[in-house]
Amino acid sequence: MSELSDRLHSAPFVRLLVPFIAGIVLGDHCPPEWKWIFLSFAMGFSLILPFLIRVSFRREQIFGVALMFVLFFLGTFISSHLKYRPELLPKKDYFAIVNEYPEEREKSFRIVIRLIEPRIKILAYFEKTDSFPVVEPGAIVWLRGQPELLQKTGNPFEFDYQAFAIRNQIGHRIFLKHSDYHFLSVKRAPNLAEESLVIRDRLLKIIEKCGLKGPVFHLVSSVSLGAREELEPDITQSFSKTGVTHVLAVSGMNVAIIYVVLEFFLRFLNRKRWGILIQTIVILAGVWGYAFITGLSASVLRAAAMFSFIMIGKSLNRYANIYNTLAASAFVLLCYNPSLVYDVGFQLSYAAVFSIVYFHPFIYGLYYSKFWIADQIWLMLSVSMAAQIGTIPFLLHYFHQFPTWFLLANLMVIPLVTVILYLSFIVFAVAPIVPFLGVLMTRVLDWAGQGMLFSVHFVEHLPYSVLQGLYPSDLTLLLVVFFAILFSVFIVYKIREALVYALILMIVLLIINTAGVIQKQLQQEVVLFNLPGKTLVALTTGRETIWLSTDQNGTKEKFKSYIKPYEGFRGIKISSIICFSDSSILNSKHLVQRQNFLNFKGMKICLLNDRRINRLDWKLFPPADLIIISGRKQTDTALISDHLTNAIVVEDRPTARIAEPVNTPMVASNNSKHFDTNLGGAVQIRFRATSSGANEIISCGYFSTQ
Repeated sequence: MSELSDRLHSAPFVRLLVPFIAGIVLGDHCPPEWKWIFLSFAMGFSLILPFLIRVSFRREQIFGVALMFVLFFLGTFISSHLKYRPELLPKKDYFAIVNEYPEEREKSFRIVIRLIEPRIKILAYFEKTDSFPVVEPGAIVWLRGQPELLQKTGNPFEFDYQAFAIRNQIGHRIFLKHSDYHFLSVKRAPNLAEESLVIRDRLLKIIEKCGLKGPVFHLVSSVSLGAREELEPDITQSFSKTGVTHVLAVSGMNVAIIYVVLEFFLRFLNRKRWGILIQTIVILAGVWGYAFITGLSASVLRAAAMFSFIMIGKSLNRYANIYNTLAASAFVLLCYNPSLVYDVGFQLSYAAVFSIVYFHPFIYGLYYSKFWIADQIWLMLSVSMAAQIGTIPFLLHYFHQFPTWFLLANLMVIPLVTVILYLSFIVFAVAPIVPFLGVLMTRVLDWAGQGMLFSVHFVEHLPYSVLQGLYPSDLTLLLVVFFAILFSVFIVYKIREALVYALILMIVLLIINTAGVIQKQLQQEVVLFNLPGKTLVALTTGRETIWLSTDQNGTKEKFKSYIKPYEGFRGIKISSIICFSDSSILNSKHLVQRQNFLNFKGMKICLLNDRRINRLDWKLFPPADLIIISGRKQTDTALISDHLTNAIVVEDRPTARIAEPVNTPMVASNNSKHFDTNLGGAVQIRFRATSSGANEIISCGYFSTQ
């Protein structure tokens, strides 16, 4: 225990980072008006700190607790204060500045633009035309329309794009026809972020002019400068399945090469009086210059900040504790942008580096070889194993898969990544001066890129290359992480208490998983999804789901973005998709259909999508438990409430979304039995059979509130 305590004491920023991150997460979920309360608490605890310094051992512990509270409330204040809260915008003419290069879609160009008044970023989709101009960051565009607020669809287990965009300071979107926009000939001077993209584009054009084309060009662009916009989705998916996605993002490996090269060429300065200072300034300029031209992504920011702390500590002749350096860099970045704590790249980057620092010495020490080549291979494999240990929870949480051949993939890909990085930098420097040499080096670069693509596809097609369909619950994943931490502490430091707690967690985990399996066997629910212009309903009993859709051409592949996560988290083993109009198929699937009515395990469901029901019809209307109002025909919901008082009514009409501010509740009360998917998202109805043979509604409401 003493060795572990000594390491924690030598890394104070690790202890300071934990309450600060907890405060950021809490502040992100609190009303903005509370920020002054958080600031008052932070200032109050900070006023106590001077009276607790160097008085006694007991007060020293109180000082630590008070400092934790200061950082916690400081995190809540910064998070709530800097959180972007978009508001409704009127329909009028706007002038905006282009923030990035256009991303070509099937029928439009997608560009992030920044309005001049008000000064906010919006996501704009420009209608594609043959006369669409060449647009660079910094260009000015006139547009006419009303930007709409990005809205959350509220479907089960979906990726929350609204929250993702808002954390990137984007809260609106607009669709523009050709007549609603015009790019002006005048252009303002780009800011630093825009200038970095322009410089990056100039560098990429150098290797493109030297003959690099197609998928290899996009791969080299991503590996060397982080330009992933044009990378084919199939290639990205292949890298993900083989466990080498990290090479596509500019991260610590790229920054490390810049650091090592500059330190090698400037090592003669160590003999000079002011040499170390000059060396530090030049290396820092090189590292941050590279981070600048690659777009300042979360991973490169982390790496640049970490190496900056290492260089500054080295110049001051101080030993840099790597844990403290990592935590300090994370602390500084989160002070600048608290939303980085939710960035997947940021999380994976820090998890991988912490895991390498912690586990690599232990793993590498398990095997020794006197042969240099074998030792280097084992070094690379041990680093990959250590990094994978830390990133496994994130891979399961975000991607729901695990690459089984990740060691082989890293062994084949990482040397090629190093070659591509060196060759890219050489081409950037040489091609403008000696074009022939640049073309020659680009051919070698093309071979290295093709070799990387071949290696990834080879590993991808090996048997059992990836384990898919892994959907652990958040609680299960959290317990597994705590178990892994405690067990690793026992292995490394031989602390018996850690093993005892790890075994207790394992027992708790087994109990929770057993209860989850039983619950999935007994589950019975109806979920109505929120899809634009279509109706999709999941009828689930046990581990079987029948999908009903109004789309006659609907397939599981077409709706996979909705079906796959739902079936994964619900543990579904058998499923099929049927159109509402296919009466013969419906009646053969343990369902009974009569015109607009459907009987599912005793629950009577009625779909109204083809006619208007008047007051006279309702007097003869059969009883129903759930009424789905779909399509464009208008049906008076008040008549339903008058004649079917116990029925649950769900409106799923293809109407335009109501524009509401994101901080205004859009979800109706779950105490009512009237729901609208356009307002609150997917609707979930849980039920069970009673002893009398009827059904009892356990709960009904919007899925996001269940």
